[in-house]
Amino acid sequence: MNTAVGKSVPCNDECMVDVPGVLLAGHSNRIVKAQIVANQSGVIAGIDDVAEEAMNLGLAMKPMMESGQEVSSGQTIAVLTGKPGQIIRGEDRLLGHVGKFSGVATAARRACQMARGLKVVCGGWKKLPIEMKERLRKSLTLGGVGTRIIDEPFVYLDKNYVRVFGSIPAAMEAASRLSGRVVAIQVRGDTAPVQEEALEAARLGAGVLIVDTGRIEDLRLVSENLHKGNFRSSVRLAFAGGITLEGLAGLVGEDLDMVDIGRVLIDAPLLDFRYDIIS
Repeated sequence: MNTAVGKSVPCNDECMVDVPGVLLAGHSNRIVKAQIVANQSGVIAGIDDVAEEAMNLGLAMKPMMESGQEVSSGQTIAVLTGKPGQIIRGEDRLLGHVGKFSGVATAARRACQMARGLKVVCGGWKKLPIEMKERLRKSLTLGGVGTRIIDEPFVYLDKNYVRVFGSIPAAMEAASRLSGRVVAIQVRGDTAPVQEEALEAARLGAGVLIVDTGRIEDLRLVSENLHKGNFRSSVRLAFAGGITLEGLAGLVGEDLDMVDIGRVLIDAPLLDFRYDIIS
């Protein structure tokens, strides 16, 4: 708040002070350097975004690492060169492009390691604001996690489609209008016991079944029913529902083709970096 003629008035853009500009008066023509240094080990993501933002600030950037590479604590990932005011502003503007997304990439890499060859996918990126989605997808991919349940064209019938149509057969009938696509459908036990839903969907031509309950007992029941019906060889089986990184180890050896984990990757803590001016 500013005081004018004895009255308190709200501060607006016109009374904003360029603090770095004031503090650095007399030093504006110097050239200084700064570096971005990892405080933790992990997987780097967002280097290209840092470079773009550095250019917007008028900084020259020399990347020391590429996105997707593993970084160790204390390792420099980029060196910036510019005038003092530009360099100071870089601390506020650059770290955000690597911290969060490197954290996601690091968690994704760890998930793949713990899955021991089991395919890991993540659909949770869809729940984030649209301006973050593409960067999250890139970060997951850098860590080795897929962002699609399968690579070929498919139609995804999640629980809400099944609820709208009221039954597995009605949902599968609707999906049949999209010819040439694999049908992937969530089964949760909403219309019948989950193993019966799965068998019904398989009989109607589903190519991917996602057991979306998070209960290992349900996965085993579905697997048993598919084997009894001779559908297991033609249907890919996925498992989802609140799975943690630690829980991935318990899925190794189960009759399973892929696992879908979401929040545990999207909510991964940021990878910590520091921004140091080089003397």
